[in-house]
Amino acid sequence: MATTLIAGATDVWNGTHAVDWGNTLKIEAAKFADMKIGDKLVVEFVDAAGEVIELHSDGGMLPGTRFAHFIFPDQSNIEVFATPAMLKSLQEHGLEVCGKDFTATKIWYGDGKEGISVLTAWSGFFWMDNWNTLEITKNSFAGVDWGSISAIRFYSEAGRTDYIINVMTKWGDGGKLGDQTTMTMTSEYAELSLEGIDMETALADADRLMIQCNKESGSAFNFTQVELISKTTAVQNVSAKTGKAANSIYTISGAKVNNTCQKGLYIVNGKKFAGK
Repeated sequence: MATTLIAGATDVWNGTHAVDWGNTLKIEAAKFADMKIGDKLVVEFVDAAGEVIELHSDGGMLPGTRFAHFIFPDQSNIEVFATPAMLKSLQEHGLEVCGKDFTATKIWYGDGKEGISVLTAWSGFFWMDNWNTLEITKNSFAGVDWGSISAIRFYSEAGRTDYIINVMTKWGDGGKLGDQTTMTMTSEYAELSLEGIDMETALADADRLMIQCNKESGSAFNFTQVELISKTTAVQNVSAKTGKAANSIYTISGAKVNNTCQKGLYIVNGKKFAGK
């Protein structure tokens, strides 16, 4: 999935706040009133002697984020991109910056990316090299009607298919959902079909979805997006399955359109479908 950057930035907070597990930095919801889907949220910090930064909202993990952001010695910020679920939580409950032994200095948003839809669970840049694991918070999938989802697609910048990928809900027996031998592999993404997989049950006792990769003989690369694929993603699919022409198409806000070529939710012949 190609990435398009969007210019602009809005300061949310500036100061000096020594964060540890008992001293969370809390930002009120009003600060995110003008934030949009796709905006990049950045937390800047210094003196990061600890191991991890977590972003919370409403007392739990912030939807659409990694389960934990591990800090490298030369790192001075973390960034996340606003999915619909993340934006909703920020605008209703605000942000809580948690972690171990670092000093937060600035929080801002903007300069984001396009291509994030109502079916995007996570979007960002996660470096995959030697058995790195991207861990996405479980609540990134909160409210999903898994009966309407056919697959989960993992977009990357790999440009190849000869890498190892494991999709899991937990380590060990029973946690693995698929790998490169069972998934559809293209130069743009790896796709996990949910045929025969009960995701509601798989996530019931888990707190995250894990995507583990090894680059094998090729170069390391970024994973950029985790997208749910609807069983019906276009008007053509509606017509083919029902035998009825899709002659009534509206956006979720009520505007009439001619097709569902753009990503988003649509009402087609009185039923809700996702454009691809």
